[in-house]
Amino acid sequence: MTIRSSFARALGCSLPILVLLTPLVLGSAAQAQRGRRSAPEATAPLQVQPTWQRPRDLERASRDLAKAQRHLAEASFLSQRGSSPEAARLLEHGQERFTNAQASLEAGNFFAAREQAKAAENLAKAAKVLYEAELGFMGRPGRSFFETPFRAQEYLSRLQAEMAFANINSGSVSDLQNQVQNLLGDVSTDPSSYTFADYSRSKAARYSARAALHLLAAERLGGMTTLTRR
Repeated sequence: MTIRSSFARALGCSLPILVLLTPLVLGSAAQAQRGRRSAPEATAPLQVQPTWQRPRDLERASRDLAKAQRHLAEASFLSQRGSSPEAARLLEHGQERFTNAQASLEAGNFFAAREQAKAAENLAKAAKVLYEAELGFMGRPGRSFFETPFRAQEYLSRLQAEMAFANINSGSVSDLQNQVQNLLGDVSTDPSSYTFADYSRSKAARYSARAALHLLAAERLGGMTTLTRR
């Protein structure tokens, strides 16, 4: 038997095996190829929005601005009938704080916008109290009638402590502190001589001190946001 005939005989015997194995090999390669094609593509990691850009913070800031705008509108209405220079000054400060709150909101600093809006709201309330006292619109005082001067003094002391800690002796916060002191300077705490005018000035002083505290917080938040964005 020649070498050629031996090779032909060997090939003839192995041919059925090759026929059976070929579909399995090709099928496995095709399945592997399909598996590679159907593999999911790598997705980009989700980007977490900064805290000052979350929708919930935007909603809260917008709500605070709307509330401040309503109180400013009421104070502006009373200003057309009253002539209190102190109330007019507080109202002007409140309108400035509201403008700053709008700017902070547009810049994406929602926390500072909320604090500035709350400062504007308290300044508007302080102006309303003085206008209402001037126009005779004061309602019946509550149980805190005689306590109001002392509550206002507590807010003033807290404001002065935070100003000393932050080393602030000028600017809007300092101006409000001076207005609070001027309002309380003419208040009599003697129950025998305590009047509705003393009550209204004490209440306006308390609102003004609260506004200054919110404004101080807004300035701190504004600085923190600036440092974060650098």
